Amino acid sequence: MRRPIAAIITAVLLTGCAAAPRPAAEPAAPEPAAEETAENTEPEAGPVIEMDDATDEALPEEEEMTEGAEELPPYEYPGPELFYYDLYKYLIDEYADDYPDAGICIPCPVIIDLDESDRDDIRVYGNFWVFKYVKNGDILECTSGGSYPGVIHVMNTDDGYEIIGMDVVEDGSRYTDSAKEIFGDRYNDFVKSNGDEEEFKRIRAQIIANYVFDKGLDIKAYQDYGWDPVPLPEQNIDSFYSNLG
Repeated sequence: MRRPIAAIITAVLLTGCAAAPRPAAEPAAPEPAAEETAENTEPEAGPVIEMDDATDEALPEEEEMTEGAEELPPYEYPGPELFYYDLYKYLIDEYADDYPDAGICIPCPVIIDLDESDRDDIRVYGNFWVFKYVKNGDILECTSGGSYPGVIHVMNTDDGYEIIGMDVVEDGSRYTDSAKEIFGDRYNDFVKSNGDEEEFKRIRAQIIANYVFDKGLDIKAYQDYGWDPVPLPEQNIDSFYSNLG
């Protein structure tokens, strides 16, 4: 049985990414503001790690990458928490179709904070990534992906949880200002998490490893185009987000 959010360790800190940006335009570098104060001069947020030749379109070598690819079962969050099951499903339902490329969609939510003070509007702050993958031998090859930083709003109902909406950071010249508006006093945490490449790799690999174990697949690594394969760790489904002991 999936456990309710009360059993979940909150404020799990995850991080940035190493894949193609979200479909909208890349955030433009903000112009210096004359009125900017000393306490408002932290490093700008935004995607800081990009794949070589990253593109929002299907990779020109996609036919090569997907040659011999095998059909994969759809992703479902394999952990015991109904809250996260609904959250992952929302990301797939909402954003998978932004990427028409081949493959299944595996989300990678980068959670910065979880505010449960209002049970009618639980707020999940983070950078929410989705990726499309195909299986080629014992490797999951990424065909596309992107990020949606912001806050997801969740209502606690008698029947479980309902995603009631999401505020997404804007692109272009409004990127930094809208990120500050959405994240508020969590903005510095967002900037920090967005720049930690190694931690993000670890979390992304763990999400994939748990999927692989749950579906009984013979997959040993994932790979972004132009990069070396990243080996998968052992599964940790029972402890990935929750303290089940």
